[in-house]
Amino acid sequence: MHKQDYKITRISFSIAFSIVLAMVIVFLYDYNFNLKLYEFGILPRNISGLIGVLASPFIHNTDNYSHLLNNSIPMFVLTWLLFYSYRTVAGKVFVFIYLFTGLVVWLLGRETYHVGMSGIIYGLTAFLITSGFYRKNMRVAGISLLVIFLYGSIIWGVIPLDPAISWEGHFFGFLSGMIMAGVYRNSGPQPVKYIYEVEEELGFEYEEEFWLEKPTVDISDIQDEVIDVEPDLSHQYEPFKINYIYVPTIVDTENVSDNYEIEEEE
Repeated sequence: MHKQDYKITRISFSIAFSIVLAMVIVFLYDYNFNLKLYEFGILPRNISGLIGVLASPFIHNTDNYSHLLNNSIPMFVLTWLLFYSYRTVAGKVFVFIYLFTGLVVWLLGRETYHVGMSGIIYGLTAFLITSGFYRKNMRVAGISLLVIFLYGSIIWGVIPLDPAISWEGHFFGFLSGMIMAGVYRNSGPQPVKYIYEVEEELGFEYEEEFWLEKPTVDISDIQDEVIDVEPDLSHQYEPFKINYIYVPTIVDTENVSDNYEIEEEE
């Protein structure tokens, strides 16, 4: 692995791991000491509920581990993909999704506590998928297909089917990701451009291929100007000559085996 790629991988992994670790620590404290941290979640249109814009993503249901586990794995994968593939805009995208989702839920959500990281997960999913469609880049397209394969079914979470689920957080999170994909469609990894596309952008113009055009000069008009020139062969070298010299071999007839016959010259 290239040194630069290793550095980017390490930073992306560290960011994703740190976020998930913070989620786990907060959950364990709340679970073991019954801190009732859900009261620090988003409570729409209540001043006290504004703190949930920042705190709620790290707070999860303590009735069991399923809420935390369902959010931890996709959060790690999607955050790592975001910061690895879109490192120039990843921080801005993440912060916007984080704040936009929380604020809009506070403004428009149902008057109940909204907690969990799922809104941001929906935002990251929407950003990675939509960005893949904006770009003709095989690597980005592959990431989008991976996200669709792993988490494509979560699209049903934006529909108010279960009153116990904050579909508002899912919906506005998904919307924030699409907004960011549109804003930064010209940033991050771009489509691979061929040389002729680059030259066209720079203003180069190409004429018709010369072999498709009819000749504009009559060959008969220039025949009189042709001058026969004898080739100068003075600089040429004589061909190599190879002399073969035959040296007869003297045979000692006395030491030759009886199995061989030697022809004597007459």
